[in-house]
Order: sequence, then structure tokens, then C-alpha cells
Amino acid sequence: MKVHDLVVRFAAAAEAPDSLAASKAVLEELRSEIDAVAQTLDYISGVGGNANQVFYRSPQLTLLKVCFPCGRRTPPHDHGTWAAILVLSGDEKNTLYTRDAGRLRKASEVTLTPGSVLGMRANTAHVAECLGSTPTIGLHVYGGDIFALPRRMWNPQTLEEHPLDWGLYEDFARIASASAGAPA
Repeated sequence: MKVHDLVVRFAAAAEAPDSLAASKAVLEELRSEIDAVAQTLDYISGVGGNANQVFYRSPQLTLLKVCFPCGRRTPPHDHGTWAAILVLSGDEKNTLYTRDAGRLRKASEVTLTPGSVLGMRANTAHVAECLGSTPTIGLHVYGGDIFALPRRMWNPQTLEEHPLDWGLYEDFARIASASAGAPA
């Protein structure tokens, strides 16, 4: 498997009428090949922010290898588009939120293990958290250029909404990681 193979498969899925479902189907197919996917993406560290995680970017699609260090928890945030994840190693807890009268409301939680696939619609906000003593590594697929799309994040203590700002995001991530859990 080569990076080009992944890009071709996801680019075709991004052109489908239901690109989220098509991308999730590709991730489901890759579940049986997670070691090969991990080896293919081994050249990417996956840490240090989105710029160090991206291996493909276009107006229709962004592909990232993401590595969440042990104990890392994100602040609540959205992606400005749909997202789908295949966990390659480690365990990741996702707390999913809906928007209710302009506020976030906790909708559900899901714990992902190697081979798990999670899809999120464009209006979904979430908190991702690395569980256990092994970093969580995943293949993340987005239905647009997440570097250019308007995105939102929320203060993990007050749930006040903010436009995505990477400096503030990292401050919020430190606060979130020090908290006992994702905001309720």
C-alpha cells in the first residue's frame, strides 16, 4: 500500500453523492489492513498540529495522520465539515455534542479501539481523548479543506463558543487535558 493508493480511494469517495458514507466505507475496508495503513503513514509524526499531520489537502478532502499523546484531551470543537476516523492504535474516547439553542449539549460517548471507525456529520462537535498508556494514532478524513473552512471551538470550562484559533485552541487543550473529563 502506498500513500497514493489512499489518496485515490478517498478522492473518489469525496466525489460520491454521500461522501461521508463513501469515505466510511473505505475506512471499513481498511480495517483489516490497519498495520499496512500504519506502515504507509509511518513517515508522518502525527504530532505538532494539523500542519504536521496532513498528507493530502484539497478543497474537497483533507487526510491526516493524527497522534494523540497519552493524557491529551481536545477542547470541544467542530471541523466545519463531516469527518471520519479509523483508529490504527491506542484507545480514543469521543464525547459527541449537538447544538441546542446556541449551546452545546452532550449527546453521546464512544470509545474507539484499533480498527474502530467513527463518522461525524458536519454539525457535530466533539472532544477526543487518548485513553490508557499508549498514544492513539488514527487516519482522519475530512470532507473539505479543514485549513480553510470556518471552524468553531468551545472553552472547556464555560462552553463559550469561539472561532477556531490555534493558539487559543492549545490553551483550551491544556485546560481540557487537566480536567477530570469532557464537559457535560
